[in-house]
Amino acid sequence: MDTSAASKISGTFRRIAHQFRPGGDIETFLSRMGGWVLLAFAFAYYGYYCRVWPGPGGEGGVVALVSQRLLEGQRPIVDTFIGYNVLWFYPVVGLFKLMGPNYLGMRLFFFLLCIITGQLSFRLVLKCTGRAWISLLVGLLVVLVPGQTYRNYMPLLVVLNMTTFLSAYVLSASRVSNRLLWMAGSGVALGIAYLVRVDVGFFLSFILVGLIVVFPFGSRSHAILSHRVLIATAGLILALSGLFLTHLPVYLDASERGFGAEFAAQYRQWPDLIGYYGNKVLNSTRDIIVKYTKASLQKPHPRNTDADAAGTPSPGSAGAPTEATPLPAIKSIKISKGAHERKSLDAPQARDKLLALNLYLPIPVSLMLLTGSLVAWFRALWFSDDRSARSSLTLMTSLGCSLVLFPQYFFWQPNMVHLSEFMVPMTLTIIMSCAVAAGLWKWSGKLIRIFFLLYLAVSSTALVLYYINGCQSGGSGGIAVSLHKDFEFRGANGVHVKMNSQEFEENSAIFKIITAVSSRGEYVICYPYHPEINFMTDRPSYEQNVYADNDIPGSRFYRELERNVERHHPVVFIVNNWDINGTEDSRFYNWAWEAYRYITSNYSLAYQHGNFEVYVRPDRVDRIPKEFRAQAKASLEKASE
Repeated sequence: MDTSAASKISGTFRRIAHQFRPGGDIETFLSRMGGWVLLAFAFAYYGYYCRVWPGPGGEGGVVALVSQRLLEGQRPIVDTFIGYNVLWFYPVVGLFKLMGPNYLGMRLFFFLLCIITGQLSFRLVLKCTGRAWISLLVGLLVVLVPGQTYRNYMPLLVVLNMTTFLSAYVLSASRVSNRLLWMAGSGVALGIAYLVRVDVGFFLSFILVGLIVVFPFGSRSHAILSHRVLIATAGLILALSGLFLTHLPVYLDASERGFGAEFAAQYRQWPDLIGYYGNKVLNSTRDIIVKYTKASLQKPHPRNTDADAAGTPSPGSAGAPTEATPLPAIKSIKISKGAHERKSLDAPQARDKLLALNLYLPIPVSLMLLTGSLVAWFRALWFSDDRSARSSLTLMTSLGCSLVLFPQYFFWQPNMVHLSEFMVPMTLTIIMSCAVAAGLWKWSGKLIRIFFLLYLAVSSTALVLYYINGCQSGGSGGIAVSLHKDFEFRGANGVHVKMNSQEFEENSAIFKIITAVSSRGEYVICYPYHPEINFMTDRPSYEQNVYADNDIPGSRFYRELERNVERHHPVVFIVNNWDINGTEDSRFYNWAWEAYRYITSNYSLAYQHGNFEVYVRPDRVDRIPKEFRAQAKASLEKASE
């Protein structure tokens, strides 16, 4: 290539790059129209797969069923277990009140939450960085992998509170009145977080209190300390007022309907619950470290061949390392029998290795970002550099808000469903921090540049690998859930969705059997967790909590089952023997074998496909559709023998 051609190409790239700089045509256009571009993309993207069935055992079934129960007059917590706080369900209850119980309407509502999260992300990054193309990139990524549908409250809560916290206590404000309004808004946003998930609100409270404490020291040049202390005090009062005002109508309603004490009790229980699981994590970590340290320090012993041959352990075979015995493997921390084991880098499947990287890479990214931002913040305060102080505190606040969702994915359920919720706000944090690092490159020394390069390498790797996996995972809420969903299924309550061939076959059979053998109001019970079947057949369940797994003692579960059958006489039992927690022990017929034996002995098998089994009460066998009747009769004959 000659010099003139190279120079033309270089000039072209420079002109294109100039368009993305502040004041450039593309940057100016995106500053004005980026939100609309993002909205158009979201409508087209979500519109493509809005009618897709996300699969059995999803959160959609419990949201729909619990909301339907609340619409019918049941009280949260007292009459039906809700797991989260009331605002997780009340918007859907309101939607059902307007249009009747409707699955598609509920699904569109949760996509609306994804759109709001994307718009907030775009506006926040634009406000923090001033770069529209970076903001649009963040918004597109958030919309592309929004977190599992029906759990989209989680990233929305964090991004919403991140926006109000930064606007109120970190970013510059044109007038004090604007800042005070944002401070009141931060209390409202925090109150909404508590009303949706108490634990999320609890963790976010620490971020807000920390920002109020450091606010007076955030600037040493534009305002005297006493003035900023006064504003911080006003901010605390306004935040508490916003928190109180969001809770007041909900609490008054709860008291009037007879569950005020139970509603208030959640706020006392969650700190204890968080502390309990926190101690379990610390104890598990300590045990692992102690075990590994002891094994490392013990001297190796030669293997006693004679003892081994006789079946007696040799001195070194009880766990101490020998020449033939490796050090014990460090196991994953697991705080509940109901939690999945974390994938490891030595997993046999490539996707599992990738998931392990997705799970662990946010840790070094967070540590590096926290260290760099904290050092930069103290340095900026020392030299009265307000701009650098705001930038570093912005990154620390963004990181802190993102880490609110870290425990539930890393310690509780280390899978793509919960990781995708965490990665929505973490995407904002990583891209904003990379933008700040790139902007400081010219004015940084050699050591700082080395740190920046290392951070950019680790953080960009974490982000790219996550989106490679997230775009292929149905659990992340993106378009991957629509793969092979080509079969139209119609059920009750607006369940008009697309399924894959197996889902269509199973759900069609289950729907036909249930609607044939039972009437509305008669009980259909699904184990361990299929509330969507109750909703799509419009048949109730008497279970207060529609989720069950091997965290429940099998004998206790069996006794409760017997009592409920004698009292309520359910017409149909649906059993799915999938490994709900990723282990053989978590299959229903293993941990609840007594209950499973009772069902199979007293009800007739009408349908079996894969892990699904449908059992019908013997007096309703004659109502089973013809195509399934032969299997039911064979089941009856076998039982009579």
